[in-house]
Amino acid sequence: MAQPAITSVMTPAQTLLSGSGNLFKRGLKISHLRMIVAMEETGQISLAAAMLKTSQPAASRLLSEMEEMLGTRLCERGARGVEMTNAGRALAQRARTMLIEMREAEREIEDIKNGGGTVFIGAVTAAAVDLVVPVVRDIQSRNARFEAQVAIGPSHILVKSLLAGEYDFIIGRVPQDVDPRLFHIRQIRSEKIRLLVRKGHPLLAHNPVTMAQLATYEWILPPPGNLMRRTIEDVFIAQNLPLPRSGLNTASLLVTLAAISNSDAVAPMAEEVTSLLTRGGAIAELPLTETIEIKPYSLLTAAGHRLSPSAQLVSDHILARINLPGNDAGETV
Repeated sequence: MAQPAITSVMTPAQTLLSGSGNLFKRGLKISHLRMIVAMEETGQISLAAAMLKTSQPAASRLLSEMEEMLGTRLCERGARGVEMTNAGRALAQRARTMLIEMREAEREIEDIKNGGGTVFIGAVTAAAVDLVVPVVRDIQSRNARFEAQVAIGPSHILVKSLLAGEYDFIIGRVPQDVDPRLFHIRQIRSEKIRLLVRKGHPLLAHNPVTMAQLATYEWILPPPGNLMRRTIEDVFIAQNLPLPRSGLNTASLLVTLAAISNSDAVAPMAEEVTSLLTRGGAIAELPLTETIEIKPYSLLTAAGHRLSPSAQLVSDHILARINLPGNDAGETV
């Protein structure tokens, strides 16, 4: 009687390490990965070489070596620089992920050795004030070795930096021109907008203030295209009012405060920030006839990226904080 054939089942690690087409067996090096990422980022061999602090001939050689290994073109050279092929873009995306994971492995090992950890977070202003700062301070009160690097900025800049591996996670919004499938998205809550003026402003004599009254004053607004600005403008458009006059466009909180402190200008501000700024009495909040809200912000991580233990701790605490009674919990998207 014939004996049944015995099939050897490989473990996941054996499958990963025994691949006959392994690029590293064909000579792929870290320098190649860094080169293809720099090429996609800059669009020019000379700029990629400068980014990597190497010569242009050396950069060209790295590119040629990769194309020879893979048997396909990774970019097309033209008068305006280079344009990545589909294969080039695919390799660049994978290379970026590999470099980020290697950096994270090094950081995680250092955290384990030192018994602490450093987390890099980007956030829109309201989320930083209301969520990130309280959570970070709470963790630091129990672990003196814990550190957090927190950057404030608009969502379109934060998202780009997140994809480049500069942050563990961000709290913001996915811009309309960015594929949301690049992220794991945990929706948090909408952002209420308040209007700030100086103490003694003429509009403070009215309670409440209408949008028609606001249309006659100058505004300090974020730059064109900013979501808060678009939201304010949409309110005016919905009421068939002229768009607010903005002689000064700025994303700077300090510039905004300086401008409204010395004029009758009006400035929009996130509710969480407003509560801080109005405590001193020099800045006041206008009572409005309606509520102005920006679409919800979310906790965003790069799709497929595993957070370090320290970053996961902060993320978990932030999500736990929004689920407290009285807070609006979001959903995983």
